[in-house]
Amino acid sequence: MKRFLFFFFCVLSTSGYAQKKIEGHVTDIKDNMRLTNATLMLITAKDSMLTDFSYTNEDGFFSLNKPDTGLYLLIATYPKYGEFFTTIDPALDYDNLSVALTSAAQILEEVVVTGRIPIKINGDTTEYDAGSFKVEKNAKVEDLLKVLPGITVDASGNITAQGKTVKKVLVDGEEFFGDDPTLVTRNIRSDMVDKVQVYEKKSEQAERTGVDDGQREQTINVKLKEDAKNGMFGKALLGGGTNDYYMGQVMLNKFKGSQKISAYGLFGNNATTSLGREDAERFGGDSGVSYGDDGSTWFTNVEDPFSGQGVIGIPRAINTGVTFSDKFDKDKHKVNINYKYGKLNSDGQDETVSSGIINNGTLKNVRTENDQHRINLKYDLSPDSLNVLTIAGNATKKNLWTNNRVKSYQLNTNLDSVLRNNSDEINSSTLTSYTLNALYTHKFLKKGRSITFNGQVSRDENKGGGSLKSELLDSMGGISPTDQLKNRLQTTENQRASLTYTEPLTKALNLSFGAGIERNKNASLVESFNKSAEGEYDELDLRFSNNYDFDRLSTNYKLALNYNTDKFRVNFSNSLNNDELNQYNNRSNDRLSRSFLTYNPSIGGHYSFTKAKVLWFNYNGKNQLPSLNQIQPILDNSDLLNQYVGNEDLQPSFNNSFNLGYNTFKLLTGSYFYIGGNFVFQKDPITQNIRIADGVNYYEWSNIEGKTNTNASIWAGNYFKIDKDLGLGNSPQFSLSLNQGYNYFNGELNNVNTTNYNFTYNVVRDTKTGLNFNVNFSPQYRVMNSSLQKDINSNGFVFGSNGNIEYFFSKTLKVYANYNYTYEAPTEAFNQKFEQFLVHPGISKKFLKNESLVVDFMINDVLNQNKGFSRSAVNSVFTQRRFDTIRRYYMLKISWDFAKMFI
Repeated sequence: MKRFLFFFFCVLSTSGYAQKKIEGHVTDIKDNMRLTNATLMLITAKDSMLTDFSYTNEDGFFSLNKPDTGLYLLIATYPKYGEFFTTIDPALDYDNLSVALTSAAQILEEVVVTGRIPIKINGDTTEYDAGSFKVEKNAKVEDLLKVLPGITVDASGNITAQGKTVKKVLVDGEEFFGDDPTLVTRNIRSDMVDKVQVYEKKSEQAERTGVDDGQREQTINVKLKEDAKNGMFGKALLGGGTNDYYMGQVMLNKFKGSQKISAYGLFGNNATTSLGREDAERFGGDSGVSYGDDGSTWFTNVEDPFSGQGVIGIPRAINTGVTFSDKFDKDKHKVNINYKYGKLNSDGQDETVSSGIINNGTLKNVRTENDQHRINLKYDLSPDSLNVLTIAGNATKKNLWTNNRVKSYQLNTNLDSVLRNNSDEINSSTLTSYTLNALYTHKFLKKGRSITFNGQVSRDENKGGGSLKSELLDSMGGISPTDQLKNRLQTTENQRASLTYTEPLTKALNLSFGAGIERNKNASLVESFNKSAEGEYDELDLRFSNNYDFDRLSTNYKLALNYNTDKFRVNFSNSLNNDELNQYNNRSNDRLSRSFLTYNPSIGGHYSFTKAKVLWFNYNGKNQLPSLNQIQPILDNSDLLNQYVGNEDLQPSFNNSFNLGYNTFKLLTGSYFYIGGNFVFQKDPITQNIRIADGVNYYEWSNIEGKTNTNASIWAGNYFKIDKDLGLGNSPQFSLSLNQGYNYFNGELNNVNTTNYNFTYNVVRDTKTGLNFNVNFSPQYRVMNSSLQKDINSNGFVFGSNGNIEYFFSKTLKVYANYNYTYEAPTEAFNQKFEQFLVHPGISKKFLKNESLVVDFMINDVLNQNKGFSRSAVNSVFTQRRFDTIRRYYMLKISWDFAKMFI
C-alpha cells in the first residue's frame, strides 16, 4: 500500500499559476436586466477552436481565462436572444466587459453573425463541432470523444455520454461492423469527422410509427466531412516482443459518397484482438453478466473469446472482418453486409477451491481450439414515405475443440477426503445457427396511425461428440472407472410473428394493441457408449444418455398507452401470455404437458424538468417460466462429484422490478450528477437447492414457496472539473447493494444475506501537453451471512485501483504507464490475502512530417506479478480461482496511419 500511496501523491502533485481574466456582465439591452445562466464561449479567431467557456451567475457576472497571444472571439448566447460576439485581443484589458443581448422579439431586419459554434443543442440532440476541439495529429475518434464536454471513455473503450452508457456508435447514421463501438472509435481518424451527435435513439418501430414505446439507447452518431467520404484511409501495426509474444493490426477503409467498404485484421498472442461486448455475446463469449442462484446479478469484465482476455494460458488469436454498405435509387434501397472470421487457440492450468457448506477443489489442464465464421445482412426498402420494409439476418458456423484433464476432490465437514475424480475428456463440436427477421410498417395518412408486422425464424444446432475416461476413487480405495464415447445433437428452432396497430387518441396520447404467436422447439439427443468386452464402444449407457423434445407454444396479447409531451413521457403496457409446454421422452414415450397463463404489466417514463434535468422511472412485472434444463437437465458424468437433477413440478415465479433515477447535466462544463435505485422482489423463486449424499453434490431446482428473494441497490455519482486551468476533473461515486435469498441445503432452509459497500473515486487530467493522467480508486467492503453457516463468512475489505499516466516532452514524444492494483483481505473462508500491482510502462515517438509513423516500446507487467485470480460467494459457497495468464514481456511496436483522398 505504501508504494501505491506514493504513486497517488506523485500523480496529484501539479502546480497552479495565476492568470488574467476576461470579466463582465451580460444584460438585456432594452431594460438593462442582468441575465442568469447565459453561455460565454471563447474561441480562436483563426480556426474556431474552443479554449474556454462559462455561465453567468445570479448577478449576470462571468469570468474567463484571458489567453496570452493570438486573436480570439467571445460569443455570448441566451435562449430567445440574439447572439453576441466580439474580438478579444490579449494585449488589451477586459476586466469590466459589458455584453448586451437583444431579445429575439426586438430583432427585425438585423443580421447577427455567430461564427463557428462548438456546441449546439437541437431538440434532444447535442451536436459537437469536431473541428473546435483540439486533439493530437492522426488521433482517432476515441481521442476526440475524450475531449468533448460530457463524454468520457475508459481504458476498455466503453463510452459514457451525459452520464449514460453509450450502446451504439453510428457512422453517418448507419451501423459500422454491427454493434461494436470500438471498431468506429479506434478505426476512424478524428480529422475526418465533421460533427459528433449525442442523442437517445428510439426503437426502430417507434421511429417508423411515431408512437414512443419508451425504449431508448444512448447513441453517438459520427458525421463525416464531405471530402472524407471520397477516399481511402487505414492503419497498419506490427509488434514483436520477448518470450515469443507478437501482435499485428491492419485496418483499411474506402468511402465514396454513401458507399463504405472496410476491412480489418487483428492477430496476436497478447490479448489485444478485442471485439467488444455485443460481439462477445454473439461469438459465444462471456457477456459480462453473471446470475446467482439467489437471483442476484453482477457485472464482470467482458471475455471476448477472440481477444484472449480471460482465457486460460497464452491465447493465439486471429480476428478479421469486412463490411460493405451503400444506398441506391434516391435512398430507397439501403444495404449493409459484413463478414467476420475469428480463431483462438490456448492452453493452461486452472485451479478452483470452494469452502463453506461445500468443500471441494478442482485442478484443470485445458486446451482449446475455436474458430468461427459469421455473416450479417440488413436490407431496407422504402418505396414511398408510407411504407418501410427491413429484412435482417445472420448466420454463424463455429468449430470448437476442447481437451480437459481434471483432478477434483470432495471433503467432508471435517475436511477429510471422501471422493476423488480424475478424468480426461475430449469434445469436438460444430455449432451452426441462423436468424432471419422481417419488419414491415405501413403508415396511414393520419399522423401516428400505423400497422406493423414483425416475423422471425431462427435455428441453432450443436452437433459433435467426444470421449471420456475417468476414475472415481472413494476413501476406502475403491475405484469406479468410466470409458465412453459420446455423440451429441442438440437443436433449437424458433418461429414467431406479431401484428401491432397504433392509433393516435390525442396529440399526446396514443393507443397500441396487437397479438403475436411464437413456437420454440428444442431437441436433445445425447448418447454415451461404454466399451464392451469385444473392445467396441457399442453399449449404450441409459443413465447418461437421453432423447428429449421440448416444445413451447406461446400466444401474446398486448395493449399499451403512450403519453408523450416535451416534458413528460410515459408508457403503460399490459401483456397477457398463454404458454403451453410439452416435453417428450422419445426413449420411454413419456410425455409431460404444462400450461401457464400469465399477466406481465409494465410502466415506464421520464419527466424533464429541463433538457438537462431528468427524472426517470419504470416498473416491470414478469413471470419467470422454468426452462428445459431446470425441468429435465442433461445428466453429465464428466464431473461425477457434481450432479444436476430436474424438477417436473416447477411453477413460474413472479418478479416485481422497480427502478428510479435522477440525472442532471451541464453541457459546457461537462459536469453531471446522477442518483438511482433498483429493487427486485421475486415471489416463490426458482432456486438451486443442494444435497450431499455419499460425497456427491446434487443440485436440484425447486420453488421456495411462500418466500421472496429481495435484491436492492442504490447508486449516486458526480462528475465535475476541479480546476479548469490545470484541466483537472474528478468523479466520486457510491453504490450499495443488498441481497436476501433462500435455498435448501440437505433439507434445511438457508437464508443468505449479502451486502456490498462500494466507493469509487476517479481523477483525470487530459490536456495532451505536459502531465496527463486518469486514475481510479475503489475501496469496498463485502458482507455475507448465512443462517446455516453463522461461524463462516467471506466478510472482508477489498481495494482496487487502475489508471494511466503519461507525460508529453513534446507533441511527438511521450512516456506513459498503465497500472492495475488489487488487494483482497483475508476472510474466514480464505485466510490468505491477495495482492498484486501490475505496471505497464512505455515510451512513444512520432515520425514523418505528418506524424503518421509511430514507434512504441512497452513493457507488460514490469514487476512480473500478474496472476489469474478471482473470488466469489453464492449461497454460502465461497469459491477462489487461480489460472495461468500473461506475465512480463517487452515489446517494440511500429504503426503507420495512411490516408489518400480522391478528387
